Amino acid sequence: MTKAEEKNDVDHQQSKEVKLEVAVVAEDAPMKRSSAENDHGKTEEESEHALKRGRTNEESSDKASVAAEQKEEETKKVAPRVTPYSILSMENCKVQTLTVSDQHATLLLTHTENVATAIENDTKDGDKEAEEESLSLPKEVNSLLKLTVIPFHKALLGSNPIQSSDDNIKPDLKLLQNDPSASKAIISFLHRYNWNLKSESGAEYSYYSANPTVGVIANESNGKDDEQKLDVDTAMTAKDENDATNQLNPAQLLASALKSFGSFDVELISPASEKQLYRAMPSLGSTFVHETPQLYNTVVQPYIQSIIEGNSLNWIQNIIHGKKEKERLLVEHDLFVVNIDTKWRSHPDPNTVPREQWLNHESTSDLYCLGIVKQDGIATLRDLTVTHIPLLKTLQEEGFSAIEKIYGVTRDQVRCFVHYQPQFYHFHVHFTRLENEIGSTIERGHLVSDIIQNLEIGDGSFYEKRTITYKLKKASPLHNLIENQSSLR
Repeated sequence: MTKAEEKNDVDHQQSKEVKLEVAVVAEDAPMKRSSAENDHGKTEEESEHALKRGRTNEESSDKASVAAEQKEEETKKVAPRVTPYSILSMENCKVQTLTVSDQHATLLLTHTENVATAIENDTKDGDKEAEEESLSLPKEVNSLLKLTVIPFHKALLGSNPIQSSDDNIKPDLKLLQNDPSASKAIISFLHRYNWNLKSESGAEYSYYSANPTVGVIANESNGKDDEQKLDVDTAMTAKDENDATNQLNPAQLLASALKSFGSFDVELISPASEKQLYRAMPSLGSTFVHETPQLYNTVVQPYIQSIIEGNSLNWIQNIIHGKKEKERLLVEHDLFVVNIDTKWRSHPDPNTVPREQWLNHESTSDLYCLGIVKQDGIATLRDLTVTHIPLLKTLQEEGFSAIEKIYGVTRDQVRCFVHYQPQFYHFHVHFTRLENEIGSTIERGHLVSDIIQNLEIGDGSFYEKRTITYKLKKASPLHNLIENQSSLR
């Protein structure tokens, strides 16, 4: 085949992508004009219009094709959802226990960053060298897995503590090394569950229900798992049951846990920020901070601003704009929203239990709701001025009214307060029942009614000028910054 013939063949193949009449106009315009004039009486001007239409259609088709290719490329860049199971399935994943009780366990998962996420965050279009580096050198990240457990899982889930419980050891010397066998046993146990997504706030927060995999209970009960054959009963014959539990090795603890399966609720934070990790870590002790306006301006406010600029608060925007947690929404206002807080773990499932059944529900003793303002630029108590008094009054009133209407709990049984330092730096208020004392300690909580009165005093810059005292965990990021500032004096 000659070069001319090859060219004609290529042109013929390309023409198939365009409608037949457009192809005829674009490739054989003189013939088209002659045929049109002789057979149908079309003028040369009409044929020229037809040619232009053909070119326009070709250009539109090309643009659509390019847009489709771009969309496909963007889709490829989207990282797959990170789930508890996907993290636990990573070859290098290790699990350590941060806290454990009869009802709750918080586990630290250390693992490789999702490959797709690493590429998306660390490479630019066409940067093949950086992409290859991301693939060959995956980052190590941390995630938090918070479980609402049942008592007989406590021994296994607490078998790999990150910190010693010996009170005779100084707090800064209590950190323990990872026990690979204990980590493997915990992962093996959690692998026997299905993780069903219930809701997500966007960003790093997602919520699951964990249920035993179909058939796994029968298999374990029938002794089909080799680990079930371990002689746990012999180990449990010691006089002191607690001592016996401590003497069990990880494989024996796993075998013991496999005798009693149960479902539990799960909160996954992945990846977990430095602040989130410190909040979940066993305390190395706390200290009082007397934050003067000068300390706030030189250390605390720059730290807060760095958090805000780090885009770690995008999940809040998802809630404010109704993209996430719609099922938890109690009040939608132009200035704020009021939601069921995720700390209210005994609340009826918002997805399955009708709202009329929430009224006077037994779980209202644990009542915990969260009001989040929509306005940006109010990070903490320090940013409040006299101009925010109407907002605070309306938010408090709307919250009280909604809680009484939906749950039957009157306002004289509900506290409305603000934290300083807060959990996250976008202004929000807490609504809790008097019996529920979570977060209401005197060195952290500030009643909204008191805040309003303080702002009404003088020029309304009360919180800008005052020294605020609060408790802060030692070795937390903010505490370290404050300590460094003190050492420079």
